[in-house]
Amino acid sequence: MPIELVKTGIKGLDSMLDGGIPRGQSVLLVGGPGTGKTSFAMNFLYNGALNGERGIFISLEEKPDRIIENCMSAFPDWKEFRGFVKKGKINILKIDKWSYEGFIETINTNVSQYKATRCVIDSLSIMELYFERPYEFRKKLFDMMNFLSTTGCTTLLTSETPGSDSMRAAHPLAQYVADGVIALYKLEKKEKRVRALEILKMRGVGHSTDLVPIAFAATGMKVFEGEKIY
Repeated sequence: MPIELVKTGIKGLDSMLDGGIPRGQSVLLVGGPGTGKTSFAMNFLYNGALNGERGIFISLEEKPDRIIENCMSAFPDWKEFRGFVKKGKINILKIDKWSYEGFIETINTNVSQYKATRCVIDSLSIMELYFERPYEFRKKLFDMMNFLSTTGCTTLLTSETPGSDSMRAAHPLAQYVADGVIALYKLEKKEKRVRALEILKMRGVGHSTDLVPIAFAATGMKVFEGEKIY
C-alpha cells in the first residue's frame, strides 16, 4: 500500500520530506528557546485548515488567548486564522488540571468531536515537570506515543533542548519512539544568529538530511531548501 503523505504546507519543507509526513505519524519538534517551535506547529495547523483539515493545539503552559495573539503578531497576513479558531477548524486548548488519564481523554475526545486529523502537543518539557520520578515520565511517554498512533492524527510534539545552537537531546526516549524528529536551531554566523532546520529522522520517506536556513515572514514559515548555512 502506498504511504499517504500529509503536506505541512511550509514552503520548501515538503520537498525535503519527499512529499510530506506519513499520515498518522508522531513527529518530535525539538529546539532551544526562541527557535520557533510553536510558530512551526501553528503553520502546520493553519496550512491544514486552509486545505479543509481540522487541527487541535493542546498547550500545557500558555493560555489560548495569548497563543492566538502571538500567532497574529507573528503572521499578520493570516487573514483566515481567527475565523478558523472561531469555527473550531483550529481548536486551541490549555490543560489546567493535570492528570495523565485526563490528558489522554482530552486528546481522544477532541479528535472524535472535531474529527481532527492534525494535532500539536506543546510541550513534553512541561509535561515532564508533573512527574516526580524519571521512570514514571518515560513510561507514560511511551504509552502516549502508542496511543497517538491509534488516533489517526498526524501529531507534532514540541520539546525544548538546553541550547538553541546544538542538538542536545532533552528527551532521548521520545526521539527513539517518535516516527520523526525535526530540529530547529539559532546558529551563530558572523556575529549574528541564523535560524536553521534539520530533519533528523522520518520513517517511511527518503528525506533530506541537509541543515538549511529558515525564516518566519508575515505570510508564514519558509524553508530555504538547497541553501547552506555556512
